[in-house]
Amino acid sequence: MGVTVHWIHRDTLERESAALACRHFPSPHTYSRIAELLEEIHTEYGLTTEMIVATVTDNASNFVKAFEEFNICILSDGQDEIEEQECDLSYVIIDPEEEEISGCSIILPPHIRCATHTLSLVSTTDAKKSIKEHPTLSRLNHSTMAKCSALWTASGRPKSAEMLSQLIDQQLKTPCICRWNSLYDCLSQLACLREKLPGIMTALQLPLFREVELDFIDEYCRVLKPIAISIDRLQGQNACFYGELLPTLFAVQAKLQDLQASNLRYCSHILQATLAGFEKRFSNFLQLKTDVNEAILATVTHPFFKMRWLPLRLTCEKKRIHQLILHAAEELGLLSESDAASKSTTEKNEDEFFVFSDQGINNQMDTEILPSHSKAELETLHFLEDPRKDLASLDSYPLIKLLFVRFNTTLPSSAPVERLFSFAGMVYRPHRRGLTPELLEKLVVLKNN
Repeated sequence: MGVTVHWIHRDTLERESAALACRHFPSPHTYSRIAELLEEIHTEYGLTTEMIVATVTDNASNFVKAFEEFNICILSDGQDEIEEQECDLSYVIIDPEEEEISGCSIILPPHIRCATHTLSLVSTTDAKKSIKEHPTLSRLNHSTMAKCSALWTASGRPKSAEMLSQLIDQQLKTPCICRWNSLYDCLSQLACLREKLPGIMTALQLPLFREVELDFIDEYCRVLKPIAISIDRLQGQNACFYGELLPTLFAVQAKLQDLQASNLRYCSHILQATLAGFEKRFSNFLQLKTDVNEAILATVTHPFFKMRWLPLRLTCEKKRIHQLILHAAEELGLLSESDAASKSTTEKNEDEFFVFSDQGINNQMDTEILPSHSKAELETLHFLEDPRKDLASLDSYPLIKLLFVRFNTTLPSSAPVERLFSFAGMVYRPHRRGLTPELLEKLVVLKNN
């Protein structure tokens, strides 16, 4: 099991990352054993649930169930219920059949499903299901992919690779099962080489592509392009923030809907299935339900997005979103005021020895200071009206900057862990087959960090 940690530097707002573990995890991979191992790794590094904003995993059912069973209670709307503001309760839902687990009180942090993995499921599972349901489309897809596979296989042979380098002066990309955008990238390259493909196939003594098959590749790439671009954007590690998720999802939805107006000859069914699967899998985000409030706050506190990402059909949500960020800013302002009051008490004890002639003036000025919630409201309004879009503008808004760090710390993708496994492949070479799991983990973590 791979575990990485990511945070934002409060001063520079730069993303920082590190690998924590790449631990041998023998079968069975049950949800209870996953919870135990995660708790063990958190304890090893002194990480508490209060310190962890969220944990991002793929959509594997055992991971999802682990966080469902051992997750802390997350409040969706802090501003809705007064009782929720006064109580900070955490609880664990434990399966009574898990007697061993019930005695150790495992509590896992909030869970977020990897958005890029979900997008990949849209472009693979949902699209392939549509292809299978339509015989004509299935036959066309089968013949096209068979010729593509033959070409990709041939490109891996030394003589064929030499021929290709002379014909197109580049190497052909080949699909990789562990890369989510792999098939799209390979087909896009073939679409760009459309004029040269007859010469390539003839030189390699492979069956030529028919025009209908080349048109199918073009349309297939057009349909999947919005999904592929969004995956590339969201799986970044150094310059990607959680606040980019919602604008990206709404952009994908709009682009897929625009494609419906185009006259697709072969891939209209794939488009419909892709759009339906996308809207179903991301329904909570696209409808701005309360369980994605943190994603909303991450987006609104990002200077590049603020409120301009909101589609016209959801403008009715503006008031709720404004109240959401205002509530978060006021809550943070009250915490800051509490810290300041504690600090001023200490300073007051130190100042009692001295006599200042302007003491009355200072007291008068103190009474003119606005209450913390008014400061938060003014800062929020000024921030939303500020035309600047760079992260440096957050220095002018200390409360918003803290909110940005809090809600944008989470990554929308689990891709960094996939990269960690790539390092494991580099380390675990044939001449190192005798490495113990403990030594392998140390080498992988050191190479990543």
